[in-house]
Amino acid sequence: MKIPLKPLSVNRVWQGRRFKTKEYKQYEQDCSWFMKDKKVSGWVEINYKFFLPSKTYKMSDCDNFIKPIQDIMVKNKMIDDDRFIKRFTVEKFLAKEFCVVINIKKYEE
Repeated sequence: MKIPLKPLSVNRVWQGRRFKTKEYKQYEQDCSWFMKDKKVSGWVEINYKFFLPSKTYKMSDCDNFIKPIQDIMVKNKMIDDDRFIKRFTVEKFLAKEFCVVINIKKYEE
């Protein structure tokens, strides 16, 4: 799955302690469009690749991008729940435009 959007940091998700920001609500809606008809049940492993322009690439903790995307994947029923993620890997790459590439597969020991 490829999401050609700027990843939203967990720091930009919550307004105070309980309320989703307007920016997150829009991000959730935009990401949902790319997540239709994709589902992996049970234990999963996920590979995240974040393609980021120079300034974001240098200044970002890429683990901050993961939680919002995982919550959106659960909401869109791509995975049963983020507690069923057995393994994930995260990579970031320097790029001209923002993009997130996510590969989900059933976890096999």
